[in-house]
This record gives sequence, C-alpha cells and structure tokens, in this order.
Amino acid sequence: MQFTLKKICPFLPARLAFVEHNAASMAEKRMDYFAAGTLVVWDVDVLRDEVVRVYRVSDPSHPTLSRRGEVAEAEPALPGWTMPVDDIFL
Repeated sequence: MQFTLKKICPFLPARLAFVEHNAASMAEKRMDYFAAGTLVVWDVDVLRDEVVRVYRVSDPSHPTLSRRGEVAEAEPALPGWTMPVDDIFL
C-alpha cells in the first residue's frame, strides 16, 4: 500500500501583531502561505492602527484595508463571508 502526503496549508491564516514585526519578515511569511496554496492572508494590527490588512495571492503587494466601522472579507477563499472589524477589536 502506498500513501501520499498532500501539502497542508491554512485556509485563512490570520496573523495577529502583538509585537512589532519587521515588514520584510511579515511579507516573507505571507509568501510562504501563498506558496503552500493559501489564497488569502489577514494581518491584524492590534497594536496601533486596529486595521485588518487582507492580502490575496492574486496581488500580494496591495492589501485591502478594513478599519473599525467596516467589514473585512476573505474573497476568494470564503466567498460571501464577512466579519465586522469592530468584533475583532473588543
């Protein structure tokens, strides 16, 4: 019997910034997720801006920003799904 191991990647990784991170290391980690097959990565800034940056494999250098009072989404990974940003920053 032969087994194959499929590559496993997070469906929607959400990285919470509780400490200062180097922008280059964050970009490198996003690229690792995208290389593994992830379609969308959220970077959630809980330290300063209280913003959700939604990065997509189709345009990894230009995130969509969602702030308080707005909703964040995860297209195309989760079509139609949204989350109020205010719910993240309680």
